[in-house]
Amino acid sequence: MFHWLDWAAIGGYVVFALAVGTYMARRASRSTNDFYLAGRSLPWYVAGTSIVATSFAADTPLVVTGWVRSAGISQNWLWWGMAGGGALSIIVLAAWWRRLAVTTDAEIIEHRYGGRQAKALRGFLGAYHALVTNTIVLTWVLLAMKKVVRVVLELPDDSYDGWIVGGGVILALSYSFLSGFWGVVITDFFQFFLALFGALALAWNAAEELGGMSGAREAFAELDEKLTSMTPQAKISAAGEAVPWWDALYWTGSGFGAFLIFIGVQGWLNKNADGGGPAVQRYSACKDEHHARGAALWYHIAHYALRPWPWIFVALASLVLVDLNALPTLADGSVDHEAAYPYMMKEFLGPGIFGLMCASFLAAFMSTLDTHFNLASAYLVNDCYRRFLAPNENPRHYVWVGRYLELLIGAIAAMMAYYSESIADLFTFSLSLVGGLGPAMLLRWFWWRANAWTEISAMATSTTVTIGMTVYRKSFEIAAEAPAWTSYPLSYAITIGAAITVMVTVTLLTPPVREERLAEFYAKVRPVGAWHRYRNQYRTTISAAGGTPTTGQGVAVLVGWISGAALLYGLMFLPGRWMLGDPWLLSLATAAAGALGLRWAWQRAVA
Repeated sequence: MFHWLDWAAIGGYVVFALAVGTYMARRASRSTNDFYLAGRSLPWYVAGTSIVATSFAADTPLVVTGWVRSAGISQNWLWWGMAGGGALSIIVLAAWWRRLAVTTDAEIIEHRYGGRQAKALRGFLGAYHALVTNTIVLTWVLLAMKKVVRVVLELPDDSYDGWIVGGGVILALSYSFLSGFWGVVITDFFQFFLALFGALALAWNAAEELGGMSGAREAFAELDEKLTSMTPQAKISAAGEAVPWWDALYWTGSGFGAFLIFIGVQGWLNKNADGGGPAVQRYSACKDEHHARGAALWYHIAHYALRPWPWIFVALASLVLVDLNALPTLADGSVDHEAAYPYMMKEFLGPGIFGLMCASFLAAFMSTLDTHFNLASAYLVNDCYRRFLAPNENPRHYVWVGRYLELLIGAIAAMMAYYSESIADLFTFSLSLVGGLGPAMLLRWFWWRANAWTEISAMATSTTVTIGMTVYRKSFEIAAEAPAWTSYPLSYAITIGAAITVMVTVTLLTPPVREERLAEFYAKVRPVGAWHRYRNQYRTTISAAGGTPTTGQGVAVLVGWISGAALLYGLMFLPGRWMLGDPWLLSLATAAAGALGLRWAWQRAVA
């Protein structure tokens, strides 16, 4: 089935990745600053592209395809809703992270709070992110590659899964182990453009099979409107009549109630509320705060507006071109819609291009794995090992410890992936597990009163409620009989509500952070929000030194946040409306207005 051109394309990428790892090994070995942050020397376009590449793995087009085929385009609001929260990173958060000059996002705990509780929380979060949240990501990425290889190689059963998973881990570790973050960002930069080319090539060939774009639009128009609508549709009764609007707000799948949770709750109160580990690592690795903000802007535009639409196009085309009987089934006997994407690759790409597409999947797979191997190692070394066990070793010692910890993380993830089946289930579970920490992550920047107990209580509540509802739901032999409030995303809203209630109560009942630590944090970061006392102190200090303190920063941040969201959503809807043949001028106007507002707020928002 594979042409020699296909093998050449795949082999070429493997050689390139290993060459990068070997070439950058000496530079990465100098210190943890090089091994985990590339010497804090990255320009915005390299750092931003690396975040995009890391957030796309072999699982991503499969998950998107499964959502579109089973629930429709609007199911993507599960992650599209996060663009609103992401706009906050563009206007201020990326700059604030770079000002702190941390290695991991867990390190902020001691910068912000101090004391024994903060020390313990930093160590716990370092271990938790390394061994739980990062490992879950690694697991679903390995699971996706397992599915892709099964379909592409037409394997008869799952007896080869161990070889697939083990080989993938060894390949990704082979250069991550050597080159650290230097190898990650260099291969990420190459991977993004290779993956984008492959996705566009498959979308082009799918369109040709349907008779060009006009034929594709006609074919899509024949599909169920629920599948092609970019916004949720009203619920329809069994008799085919529209139900009252209050009954139409059903809270699962692509219902309008689910949409409200995605955009109004999960969109900005999630585990990446103030950036997320991989993004924070790259913001910290930038040359300065201006490059960090540029990286955030480019990442969010590419992530929401540029990258997903070729996948969505192929998913819609597969509804017309792929017979359900050609797809494999899951353990419960249902059709594995996620497998439609690799099936389209196999059927509609010719020699050479098919190999490039497989190479792009391999590159995407490796870029995400190497990032999370490196980041998990950074958590364990920076926030656990060096902080608590061996604080005075030489830099090379920490680099080698980090390398061996990557091997440990790889083994854990491989074992979990071998026994997993559903990518989407892992994705939503990971969102809920630490989703309640999202509100606390924002409070740390915008409310001086937040303390270490704020985050401890939010984390404990989120984890307890999520696991409790998951166990309760699984206690029902028939899933449909479980209460609606145990289903995602309504369960997510309940988790967030419980976490906010507990953490605010705990915050007000526990002592505030020491004045000296708060003043130090404000002077270094200069955040906005409820920091009036420290802002006045800072302005007095600046004025005494002959400087002119910035005013109107809060208004600029608000305008920039709203404008950034308008820019992202306008650009996100634009290609989708064009692809489906819908009017697109309103999307263009929204994006233009957002760009103008963001430009006005850009310099004013960062004091």
